[in-house]
Amino acid sequence: MQIDADETTCPACGAARLTFHPVIHHMICAYVGPEYDFAATPAGLACPKCGRVVSKDDAEIIGTSARCEACHAELVVSPPE
Repeated sequence: MQIDADETTCPACGAARLTFHPVIHHMICAYVGPEYDFAATPAGLACPKCGRVVSKDDAEIIGTSARCEACHAELVVSPPE
């Protein structure tokens, strides 16, 4: 499902419990996923695919995702126009 960035309720269940997260592209191993897929470590975020700590030089934010904290639906957020 896709939603606009200004939406506040989940289209799947109607709950007003959306949280927004950057989508990260780890260029070293080509993993793409929401920030919550990357494990927090003392050195920074670790990639779930290769295990390396992500740095600003080898990763980029390519979009935004949303997740409903009530039903756990994962949503793509449309880029701003």
